[in-house]
Amino acid sequence: MPEWVAAIKEEDLIEGKIKIVNTGNKQIALIKMKNEIYALDNECPHQGCPLKSGTLEEYTLKCACHNWGFDIRTGENVDTGEYIDIDDPKIETYDVKIENGIVSVLA
Repeated sequence: MPEWVAAIKEEDLIEGKIKIVNTGNKQIALIKMKNEIYALDNECPHQGCPLKSGTLEEYTLKCACHNWGFDIRTGENVDTGEYIDIDDPKIETYDVKIENGIVSVLA
């Protein structure tokens, strides 16, 4: 059952940058965009490439391995390029809350 895990100080997140945190057995990418914080798996569902190596274009996170794009707000795939070899190319997203300057993730 998911539980809230304290992940990082809010002040340590930089607008438009990807920060990886470990919550038990998961690596989660935290992204601050337009004063909102988003949390998603740090692994592309295509071949498991770390999304930390990708590029962020507004709300789209592009995987560095094959350029797949994912909406950081929903985890939905927005661009698979030429590689469409899995049924549901989506990244798991997580709820986020901030209390006393600490960002927690429901993971």
